[in-house]
Amino acid sequence: MPNSVHDSRLPDVIRAYMRAHGLSKHEEMARVLGIDRTLVSKYLSGARICRDVVQLRHFARAMDLPAETFGLTDLPDTFEAQRADAVTDWRLVRQTLNRNRHELTAAAARLYWDAMPIEGTTCITRANWMAPVPIDLDAIQIEFDGDASPPMFDGTEPESEHCRPLRANGLRYNRYSQAIRAIARPSLFENRTSYRLLDASFDEAGGRMAFGLTTYFDMVDVCEVIAHETASAWILQSGPERFTLGDLPFRSRIGDLFDPARRPILPSINTLTIRRAPEGDTFFLHRRGSTQVTLAAGLTHIIPAGVFQPAAIGQANISRDFSLWRNMIREFSEEFLDTPEHDGSSGTPVDYDIEPFRTLTEGRAAGKVRAWCFGMGIDPLAPAGEILTAVAIDSDVFDAAFEGLVSQNSEGEIYPSDAGTVGIGWTPENVRRVLNREPLAAAAAACVALTWRHRAVILP
Repeated sequence: MPNSVHDSRLPDVIRAYMRAHGLSKHEEMARVLGIDRTLVSKYLSGARICRDVVQLRHFARAMDLPAETFGLTDLPDTFEAQRADAVTDWRLVRQTLNRNRHELTAAAARLYWDAMPIEGTTCITRANWMAPVPIDLDAIQIEFDGDASPPMFDGTEPESEHCRPLRANGLRYNRYSQAIRAIARPSLFENRTSYRLLDASFDEAGGRMAFGLTTYFDMVDVCEVIAHETASAWILQSGPERFTLGDLPFRSRIGDLFDPARRPILPSINTLTIRRAPEGDTFFLHRRGSTQVTLAAGLTHIIPAGVFQPAAIGQANISRDFSLWRNMIREFSEEFLDTPEHDGSSGTPVDYDIEPFRTLTEGRAAGKVRAWCFGMGIDPLAPAGEILTAVAIDSDVFDAAFEGLVSQNSEGEIYPSDAGTVGIGWTPENVRRVLNREPLAAAAAACVALTWRHRAVILP
């Protein structure tokens, strides 16, 4: 077994890792590798070369990289060595993406001078996708077309090849989701039938949204490729303002992000939850794990937020779960109570008469739970689609529905509540702090800003 095939890559790998994880000091990298700071400096300058197989294996494990990164397997030929390099580079770009989504989203937003930013956030939209005032969820008409034509692009185009590394058989991964599953799979990564946006329009009276069917991986194969090549350009150009759409071949091929005919748009429903109480209103944030989820990994989000999709397989469930409200209350249960996800693998329908679904639905019928929609936007980095909503829940209903409120769930951690209350105080100071200092997902920032702007309507 060679013991120094790739040891010359060590400086480049360390630099890439430090950038991917936002480390600026050699001391920080030394703690990751478990070595002295002076050794990190010597490796980076080339003053010292590591030829110790055991040490290189340790470095690979510490950086969550395959041993092949440093040639520590029996590489039969040059192809295998080149493939190992390509997989390592792909993994480092993916790490950079998940560690820097907030900064990358801001960089991507600057590319779209012709799109409408929502309330000064990085979430972008177009005119007929937004209502001028918040509209009640019941004022949105949703339609289903089971025979919709497939979109023009699916992520297998030649322009996406640079984001799809080679497999061991010498063939490139056909889809980006296959590469994620094989190289850097998050803990939650399942392909599920989902509702694909076909059309959307909103006005002061209400909204209309039309959907067909797609799958979660169909969206990943396009949206995460766009995010991946943005991260790659960001690394190569060493700055957020030094690359253009011309540096993003797959994104350029897609064209109009707001055209559902060109690529699969699989929207998430993002809900800012307000607990209304005599002692003061509060809201909730969610820190999404960088290795647990695919979309908005490593960011702070509002809660709940989830892809619009049926909870179980079969045509009956596709029709039965075709409801914005039912999707939202399932996400309430999963994220506030950490109940098992309805992962779409079963044919058993969800019983919406059990808790917490019953309490939330009855509270809505009694006027103690009010659900509003602002319209739709897009995250400019991974443009899957975002339905923007807010729900105000009276404290007695909230406390009954979420008696077992958790501090963490399978997707991350719920932001700690202010002392003496449940949730974060809905105050000008907290809203300003969250919008200016928290690494918010684009849709989260839009919902917070829109709810604050229309607070007289949503929180009378």
